[in-house]
Amino acid sequence: MDLKKILIGGIAGGILLFIAQFAFAMVGNLIAPYDIFAIGGMRARNDPVMLLFFAYPFVLSFTFAIAFDRVKAALEGSCTGLGLTFGLILFLLVTVPGMFVIFSSMNYPLGFYIGNLLVGIIGFPAVGMLYARIWGT
Repeated sequence: MDLKKILIGGIAGGILLFIAQFAFAMVGNLIAPYDIFAIGGMRARNDPVMLLFFAYPFVLSFTFAIAFDRVKAALEGSCTGLGLTFGLILFLLVTVPGMFVIFSSMNYPLGFYIGNLLVGIIGFPAVGMLYARIWGT
């Protein structure tokens, strides 16, 4: 395991996902406006635990970086192809089941789904390509 690359990938990927999460949430909100804090079960804006929400992209990124380090040898292709393949795997393992469980158990607005779908379709392959570059594959 290459801890230096995992650290660099985790931080860089976390920044990329952080930006993507907010940008695509804004896109989803423009298409189908909603207030995330009006959804049942969401913590209040002033709840200190809510700050952990901003760590989520970094938790994802470090988890993804560790997974990439372990599976990169099994993936084929150029830097771009490798990243896109890894991003597709992430989309299938994270976005699809996550969206399914939310859709089947919660009444969330359309804009929320649009934002999350865009993070999975665009953000995850972008992170995969970033990792492929960092690992020099």
